[in-house]
Amino acid sequence: MKSAITQHLRWCDIKMIDGVPTISIIQRKTKRPAIIPLNEMAQSLLPPRTDDNPESLVFHLVKKSDNVSKYVRRLKEKAGIEKDLTYHCSRHTTASLAISAGADISAVKDVLGHGSITSTEVYAKVALEKKIEAVNLFNGVFD
Repeated sequence: MKSAITQHLRWCDIKMIDGVPTISIIQRKTKRPAIIPLNEMAQSLLPPRTDDNPESLVFHLVKKSDNVSKYVRRLKEKAGIEKDLTYHCSRHTTASLAISAGADISAVKDVLGHGSITSTEVYAKVALEKKIEAVNLFNGVFD
């Protein structure tokens, strides 16, 4: 998810679609609809709801990237992640891991909110490079 989505996410944006909890929004930059399924880990990272107003923000962040980064650090600690993360780094890692695990690149594009598949192909290239590195580890094994 883009940091702008996190900053502006309201409780009414979280909906059940076909029994699956999702974030359903109109992206600010592209004005396109985005539906992002929430896995169990993402659901566990949502803060407790403090009121019944559907327009309330999910994450109470000041609109500064520092504060988003601080929040990401707290979330990474809660999730038990030791690597140093930034918000953008977490998006990049998630995309690369999803593609490496065989996720459909078009689905990853939609989750990331990319307007063009070209933006997402950067992550597929990284995944291909890692596969080439892995295959090359076998060079010379049977010499």
